[in-house]
Amino acid sequence: MNRIQKLLLVGICFFAFQVQSLGQVIENYDSKLAYVNQPGWFQSSEIVQVALDLEKFPKSGFLLEIPSGATVFLGQVLWFHTPIDTALVISIEELRTGFGLEDAPTLDFSVLKKGINTSEVSIKKGYFDLGRTTEVLEDNSIQKIESRETDGFYDFFFLAMILILFLIAIYKVIYPLVLSYIINPQGIFTAEDFSESNSIQKFFSLDIIFYIIIVNLLLALIAMVGVKEVGFESVNKFVEGGVNELFLYWLFATLVLFGLTVAKFLFIKFMSIIYELGKNEFSHFFYLLRVVSVLAVLFVIIISFFALNSPDQLGIIVKNSAIFIFWIYLFGVGLLMFIMMNRVAFNNYHLFAYICTAELVPFLIISKFIMG
Repeated sequence: MNRIQKLLLVGICFFAFQVQSLGQVIENYDSKLAYVNQPGWFQSSEIVQVALDLEKFPKSGFLLEIPSGATVFLGQVLWFHTPIDTALVISIEELRTGFGLEDAPTLDFSVLKKGINTSEVSIKKGYFDLGRTTEVLEDNSIQKIESRETDGFYDFFFLAMILILFLIAIYKVIYPLVLSYIINPQGIFTAEDFSESNSIQKFFSLDIIFYIIIVNLLLALIAMVGVKEVGFESVNKFVEGGVNELFLYWLFATLVLFGLTVAKFLFIKFMSIIYELGKNEFSHFFYLLRVVSVLAVLFVIIISFFALNSPDQLGIIVKNSAIFIFWIYLFGVGLLMFIMMNRVAFNNYHLFAYICTAELVPFLIISKFIMG
C-alpha cells in the first residue's frame, strides 16, 4: 500500500468517525430552506423558513443550527432568540408535547433575522447522539421548552398612543389656532409672550391645561417604557400586569407629572420674582414645554418603530435616546438663555444665575437621580 492509499484510508476513517459522532441523518432540509422577504409597516422582515415533517420517523429528532441574532418561530409561536451562534437537538416528541402538536403532520419552522440567508441555517432530521451533540451547544437553556406568559405591555402602549392621537384630534378641532401656534417654531417668543398680561391666568387657561395634559400623557407613557426596558427596582411593578392595570398606572403617572408641571411653573415664577425678571416666566416655561413636546414625539416614534420591528434592541435604543435627549434639552436651555439675552433688558450675569437656579440645577439633579 503506497503513501497516497494510506492517506486516503485515514481520511475515509476520519470522515466515518465524524458521521458516527453526529448520528444517523434521515433527511437534510438544507436544500429545502426558502428565503422570504416579508414587507411590513416600517421595514421588511427577512425570514428563512421550511416545513418540517413530523409524521415520518416519529422517534427521530432535528439537529438545528441557528446564527447569532436570530429569532426562531415554530408556526406562529415565538420559540427563542439567540444572541450567539447556536446548535441544538430536539426530538419530535418534545416538539409535539411542548407546542401542542399531537396531531399536526407538519410544522412551519421560521428563522427571522435582518440580512439572513439560507446558508446560515441548517436543519437535519435523524437519530442523533444527544450526549455528544450537547457538547457543541452554546446555549443549553433554550432546549428547555416552557410556557411563557404573554406580555401585554406593548398592546397597552399602542392603545395608549391611539388615545393620545384621539385627544390631539379633539384639541385640533377645538383650538386649531392655538395648536398651529404651539407647533410653529418661529413663534417661540412673540410680542404677545412678553406682554404685561397676567401669566398665571394665561397658564391656567383651558387650552394650555389641555395641552399640558396631552404632553404629560405622552411623557408618562415614555417613562413607563423606560422602566420596562431599563428597569428600576422600586417602580418595576408599575409596568407589570394586565392592560387595565397598566392604564391605571399610566393615568396615575400622568397625574403626578401634571402636579410636577404646575409646581415647576410656580417655581419659575417665584424665581423670576426673586430676580426681578418681570412677567416673562410664561415665555420661559412655554418655550421649554415646546422643546419637551418635540423630543417626546420623536422618542415615541423611535419606540414605536423598534417595538414593531426589533423589540430585542429596544433597551439599548431607550438608553441611547435618553442620553441624546439629555444633551438636546441642555442645548434648548442654552438657546433659551441666548434668546432672553437678546429680548430681555436684564443683566447677563443675573440672567445666567436665574437660568442656572431655575433650570440647570434642578434638571441635572433629576437626571443624576434617573441615570444613577
